[in-house]
Amino acid sequence: MILTTILIVAAALALAFPPALLYFRRRQNQWLLQVKQATEEVERLKLQLETVRYRTARLREELSAADRQARLSHQLTLLGQFTAGFMHEFNNPLAIVTSRIEVLLEERKEDAALCGDLQQMLKETRYMGNIARTLLQALRRERGGEVFTASDPAETLQGALAAVRPSAESQGVRMVEELAEVPRVNVPEHVVSEVIRGLLVNALEALQGRQEGVVWMRLEPYRTAGSMVVAKIEDNGPGVPANIRPRLFEPFVSESRGREHLGLGLFLAASLLDMYDGRLRYETRDGGGASFVVEMPPARFTRGQPYHWFAGGASS
Repeated sequence: MILTTILIVAAALALAFPPALLYFRRRQNQWLLQVKQATEEVERLKLQLETVRYRTARLREELSAADRQARLSHQLTLLGQFTAGFMHEFNNPLAIVTSRIEVLLEERKEDAALCGDLQQMLKETRYMGNIARTLLQALRRERGGEVFTASDPAETLQGALAAVRPSAESQGVRMVEELAEVPRVNVPEHVVSEVIRGLLVNALEALQGRQEGVVWMRLEPYRTAGSMVVAKIEDNGPGVPANIRPRLFEPFVSESRGREHLGLGLFLAASLLDMYDGRLRYETRDGGGASFVVEMPPARFTRGQPYHWFAGGASS
């Protein structure tokens, strides 16, 4: 009797075990699925949170950039207003000086030595007047409607170098001139001169107090028809720190060491070139130092221009 009872209980347990096992497995699978879904939901929420954080950071950057741009626009507006007033006051005495020099040239035309000096002075005063007008246009970001003759880059660069050579010699800086044959450029002579002079002065400032300072003024060989004419001003000074290179050609950007006067000079130079479809950019120089690259559009079919420069063929 007892044996029969035990057998009945054992049989009942044996029959009940598979359904119970199946039930617990189903429950386990449901729990695992719920855990997986919960994990996926957590990951999805984390991703959404990261997306929100990223967008928030971008919005902050954009707001900060917009604020900087608004401040910059306000500063440039004030600067343009100040410059307009200054140029008006500046041009009046400059016109008087120019007129007086012209009179002196006529009155003292027998004195060859004096006339030579007066001619140089007249050239510089006219240059100052041209630059004053063009700088004002650059600050206003507008191109002038003046008609100008395509300029000779080699001649203009040599003139700029002559203007700064006395400063270089007194500082003990060696000036190296490497000028290849290039076509004329569709940029006024006084604009090219102002840009190159500014870059040469910056290079000399960067080399102050340095031994064996060298400045290179180069015109790259012109090989590709219709391409930009490229000039480079390089020095073996400290170079421009990496942290300001992305903003180097923005106004009011400066640094405390080596190149103290980059606040407006490079901005104006880049703005002047931009008015005439040119470009100014910075490169690090192999061996250390700085390299400023000036790109200028060639003037097509000017008298004396080799046609092969624009047609793509070789000169005969």
